[in-house]
Amino acid sequence: MARPRSFDADEALRSAMQVFRARGYEGASLKHLETATGLNPGSLYNCFGSKEALFLAALDHYNDTVVRRRIATYLKGDAPLREIRALFISTLDERGGTKFGCLLTNTAVEFSTGSAAVSAKVTEGFALLERAFTAQCERAKAAGSIAPSLDAERLALRLLHAYQGLLVLVRFGRNPAELTRLIDDLMSHVFEGAADD
Repeated sequence: MARPRSFDADEALRSAMQVFRARGYEGASLKHLETATGLNPGSLYNCFGSKEALFLAALDHYNDTVVRRRIATYLKGDAPLREIRALFISTLDERGGTKFGCLLTNTAVEFSTGSAAVSAKVTEGFALLERAFTAQCERAKAAGSIAPSLDAERLALRLLHAYQGLLVLVRFGRNPAELTRLIDDLMSHVFEGAADD
C-alpha cells in the first residue's frame, strides 16, 4: 500500500513555478527546486517524474493560476479599453517586489523552438491572452469605443506583441513611470482614434 503524501503538491508546484520564473529552465538546479519546495529529490521525482515533467506542469499551473486569473480579473468587458490598460499597468507591480516577469515570455526566449512540448504550453498561454484581447476589441467595437472598421484579431495580435515586450522590460527592471508612459502611448497608437470607454 502506497504511503500518503505528506506535502501539498499544488504548493510545491507553485514554488517550483516561481523558481523557473526567476531562473529559467536551465538555471533552475535540483538544489534550487528542493530548497523552494522543501522536498527531497525522491519526493520531487515521485510526484512529478522528471525536471522536464515538473517544468511542463509548472507551465500548466502558470496558465491556469496566473494567465487565466489575470484575464478574469482585468478583462471583464465592462470598459474594454480601460481594462486592457489596467492589465498592462498591473504588470509593473509584481507581488513581493520581484522582477521575474512572465514565465511564458521567459520560456519563449529561452527555448525558442527547442522543445515541442514546451512550445505547446507557451502557445496555449499566448492563445489565452490573444483570445481575451480579441474579445475585448470586439466589445470595444460594439460599444462604439473604437472604429467598427478595425480588425479585432489584428488588434489582439498587436496587443499580445506589446504585452510580451512590456514584460521583457519589466524583467529588465525599467522604471515603472517610464513604462506607464509607454503603455499610454501604446494604447493611443494601437487604438488610433479610439473613444474613451
